[in-house]
Amino acid sequence: MTLKQTMLSLTLTLALVPAGFSQDVTFSKTRYTSLKQPKESAVDLSITDSKILIKGRRVSGITTEIPYSSIDSMSYELAVRHRVSEGAMVMLVSLGTGAVVMATKTKSHWLAIEYHEGDAKQSTVLRLDKSEYRNVIAALEARTGKHIAILESKHSALNPTADSKNMDEMVPFAVDKVGAALRSAMETDGCKVTESTDVRIECKRDRGGSERTGFGGEKVTAALEAKGQQTRVRIWTGKGVVGRVGKKNWSKGIYQEMMKSLQTQALNASATSSGQ
Repeated sequence: MTLKQTMLSLTLTLALVPAGFSQDVTFSKTRYTSLKQPKESAVDLSITDSKILIKGRRVSGITTEIPYSSIDSMSYELAVRHRVSEGAMVMLVSLGTGAVVMATKTKSHWLAIEYHEGDAKQSTVLRLDKSEYRNVIAALEARTGKHIAILESKHSALNPTADSKNMDEMVPFAVDKVGAALRSAMETDGCKVTESTDVRIECKRDRGGSERTGFGGEKVTAALEAKGQQTRVRIWTGKGVVGRVGKKNWSKGIYQEMMKSLQTQALNASATSSGQ
């Protein structure tokens, strides 16, 4: 089945939501992933009368409850990407079976749930099993009364490193504020800060095993240069040699997270000042 045929089939499925989803239902083949937790973990996804419950299989696993009233939006993406496995890394030194692995493609079904806890925006991403994704989406639409947007482009929020590139920008914020926002942005994107000075910050992502976030191990470096009340920010991602095929560029995502934080701080400061 082609990508277009699959999307059409899902659209028709959603248009004919079964009445049987009026009862609580649990799906057991769902996997959870996040920027901070790149390795996917098995979870049970329960759709109840008032909330979505995501519970990890392990004792110390994730437990998330999302009331329907807190959901801002939901979206689905069928991703068709080249299959990358640890075994494929050998093609860097030898064009053997790894080349065959890289030539094949895999389809993954992704569901993003955007919601809020008070004023804080939250996001949860789940990989749905091919045998369950239609029923999951149909059940969610039936129980929540909310539409699930079907994303056709792979360049979406479900692909955190889409179109990423190394950054070299001048930003209208002092270097100390930029440094603090940058360190926070790195941690938010699952990149642990390993070195930090006034002019240079480095972080490294843990190794994982998610198609969405890659196999990890990338080192991201940022150089800061004060220009009065402005700061020149350069961010680049080092992939090394080993496992390079399965690594991602995180520079743009970290930069965007940094700018979001700086702009929020500026708006809050302006609001406080005008309220005095």
